[in-house]
This record gives sequence, C-alpha cells and structure tokens, in this order.
Amino acid sequence: MIPTLYEFESQSVRVVADDTGAPWFNAKDVCNVLGFGNARQALDTHVDAEDVQKLDTLTPGGRQRQNHINESGLYALILGSIKPEAKRFKRWVTTEVLPAIRQTGSYAATNAVTALPMPTQDKVSALLLIGEAVAKVPGVRSGIAMAATLTAIHENTGITLEALRKALPAANEPISALNPTQLGERLGWSARAVNSRLRDQGLQFRNERDEWQLTEAGCAYGEAHPYSRNGHSGYQILWRAEVTDLLKEVA
Repeated sequence: MIPTLYEFESQSVRVVADDTGAPWFNAKDVCNVLGFGNARQALDTHVDAEDVQKLDTLTPGGRQRQNHINESGLYALILGSIKPEAKRFKRWVTTEVLPAIRQTGSYAATNAVTALPMPTQDKVSALLLIGEAVAKVPGVRSGIAMAATLTAIHENTGITLEALRKALPAANEPISALNPTQLGERLGWSARAVNSRLRDQGLQFRNERDEWQLTEAGCAYGEAHPYSRNGHSGYQILWRAEVTDLLKEVA
C-alpha cells in the first residue's frame, strides 16, 4: 500500500487505506508524535487488538509489514498520552486530516502520483519518502533534498523534472535541478558553452581543484550538490531554470 503523508508539527504521519477504503494510521508514527518510546508496548497497553493490524506499506527500505491502527485505536493512544502535544494532535486529526480524507471518499493520495502505473507509483513514493528523510538531516537544505529527490525520480522512472514540479507541492525555496547539459538543451548550446557563459557572467569560477564553484552572485541561481561516483566525490552545481533567461539576454 502507498501511504499518504501528513505533517504534524514537522513530524510525518503515514496513513494507508485497506480494501474498503477505511483509514489506518502508522502506529510508529503516531507513537513518535505522542511521546511513546516503545510503540509495541503502547499498543499492548492502550489499544484493543481488533483496532490494530499489520499492513504492507512502502518505506525507504522497501515494502514492509508494519502495525497500523484505525480511528478507535488512534483515539485510545491519544487518551493514553500525557504529552501536551496530544491535545493538539487530536485537534489536527479531527479538524484537518479526517475531513480532508472524507472529502475525497478514501485515503488514496489525490496528487499526480496515483495516476501513474503501479510499479512507477511504488518507485516514486519510495523516493519521496527517502527525500523527506534526507531533508530532515541537520545541515541539509530542503531545496537540495528536493532537487536530489526529483533527479532520482527522473533517473529511475523517466518522468521529466518539469512534470514532477507541476505535480508536487511547491517547495519553500526555489529548486535547483538542471546541470549544464540540461541547460544547454534548452538554449541550443553545448555544456562547455554553458559553463563558459556562466563563468563570464560571474556566476561560477574554477577553484584550486579545477572544479566549478559558485560565486556569491551564482548562489542566487544555483546550488552545489554533493556527489560520489566511481570512488570520486565532490560537488556538482545544479541551476535553477531562471538562469537561462539571464544567459539568453547576454548571448
């Protein structure tokens, strides 16, 4: 099953639907929000057995069978929590999550991912989960995580980056995801010509390692993304699409 992700105070709560369309909440996610350190113990203590079931769900590590709870089990955990977040979580579930779900008639995600063939859905959903986890790593900018996720989806499914940007919610910051070759395809230039124009416009320069590095002005249009290939590691500059307009003006 492909989970629908909901965000509560920067914590993700995955929800899946059973064959009847009934909602089931990922028990571990709910326990994390409510401050239960041991999810298994919390379920045994507070939730009736009939309100818990293991469901196949997609995770960054692939398909796994995980404990999920229905609405009754969800409220039982909320009542069993002593954290102040429990009251806010209950209000969030009852005023935002459940109404949104019932408006569509099921827990199925309503975005463009569900319109894809099932094997592709699995790949995209798994990569989105990975990207979400990477974005929460201290020091990682959300724009970099999103750009890397979109690139990984493109490489694994062939879906164009532009199509993904239109289908996914807007990020809080501009997405830099085009390399010089991709910029060149838009401009009708070679990657070498693109790099030369970017240098001439003061957006990048060659550093002591003979690698392209962003200037202060270039940071407004691109981001340096870490990479590791064939035993070599470094940074690759990926650019926002808006830089093509600048390069056209001075061509």
